[in-house]
Amino acid sequence: MTRGPKPTGDAGSPPCLAAEIAPDYFDPLGVDARQAADVARWRKARRGELLLARAALSIADRQSAAVRIGDHLDRLLEDRFPDLSGKVISGYWPIKSEPDLRGWMARCLALGASLALPEVAETNRPLVFRPWRPGAAMRRGHWNIPVPDTTETLTPDIVLAPLVGWDAGGYRLGYGGGYFDRTLASIRPFAIGVGLSAGRLASIYPQPHDVGLGAIVTDGGIDYLRGA
Repeated sequence: MTRGPKPTGDAGSPPCLAAEIAPDYFDPLGVDARQAADVARWRKARRGELLLARAALSIADRQSAAVRIGDHLDRLLEDRFPDLSGKVISGYWPIKSEPDLRGWMARCLALGASLALPEVAETNRPLVFRPWRPGAAMRRGHWNIPVPDTTETLTPDIVLAPLVGWDAGGYRLGYGGGYFDRTLASIRPFAIGVGLSAGRLASIYPQPHDVGLGAIVTDGGIDYLRGA
C-alpha cells in the first residue's frame, strides 16, 4: 500500500518516486521544498486510498471495529490512568466512516471523567475543546462537524486523535489540515491516535511539523506506545 507508480524517468513523474529509488530520500528533519511537496502528494494519494477502503466497510464491520478499539482503550487507560476521576478526555464526533467511540466516551463519563470535543475556532490555529456529554446541545462547526453549543473550554488530559493512516513510529496520517499537530504541540496532552489496523503504512515520512503520538490504538490492539 505504500508503493507508488513505477519510475518513468520523467522529471514530472508522479509523486514520491524518489522513495522507491532511494528510501532515505525523505529526511525527517528536512525542509527541502521539493521533498515536502513530494511527501504532500504521496500523503494525499494514500489518504484517498485509505478513505475509500474505510468507506467500503459495512456498518456492522465499523461497529465491531469501534467495540474492539474501545476495549483496547480501556486496557491502555487502566494502565496509564487507573483513576479517571477528574481527568478530561477529548474524543471526536465521527465523520467519514470513522469509528464511533461516543459509547466508549459515555462509559468514561460514568467512571468520573469529564468529556470534551474539539472545535476549529480559528483557521490555522490550535483546536479548542468544548465540554460535552451525551444529549448536549450541538451546533454546526467547521466543515459542518457538530460541536457543543457552548463557549466554555476545557484543557484535556487525554486526547483521541482520529487517524486515516499510521506508522510504527507513532505518527498519524490525518486529513491534511494540520489542526491536531498544532494542538498537540501547544498543550501536550497524552495523545492517542485511534483508527483501523488496515491503515498501517511503512512510514508517513514525518516532517518537522508532525507531532508523534503517545499511543496508537486500532481494532487490532495497542499498536504503538511511546517508550514501550
